[in-house]
Amino acid sequence: MKKLFAFSLMAALLSFSGAVTAQEILEGEQIRDILVGNTLQADYQEAGECRHTFYEYFSEDGKIYGQEKRAAHASGYTRYLGKWEVKDGEFCINVGYGHRGGCSVFERVGTNTFVRKFDGFEIDRVKVHEGRHRPCM
Repeated sequence: MKKLFAFSLMAALLSFSGAVTAQEILEGEQIRDILVGNTLQADYQEAGECRHTFYEYFSEDGKIYGQEKRAAHASGYTRYLGKWEVKDGEFCINVGYGHRGGCSVFERVGTNTFVRKFDGFEIDRVKVHEGRHRPCM
């Protein structure tokens, strides 16, 4: 009986630990369902330091309302507009303004926290805020 209980407990623990470490890759429509009506926040890093932060609100009509603050600028945020769409199973953005757009998938790494993967490039610690989030200025 003890062996059966120990085996059952070990199997349950292994099953649980596998579920925790498994990657959840989200594709186009799943990403759309998370982002539309909400705000994405991400930080770009260079040489291990945060160089700039941006926020993008994704509206239902396919528009992106973005704002960015670079570490080199002491003043407020620069605003920009863009577009999003789901294309070939990926979530695609086009914002111009010197941003790296394109199509991507997201990997869930925590509650409302993701890694955005596109063209061999990754942005980690991407957060999603409910609704239209406005950063402190």
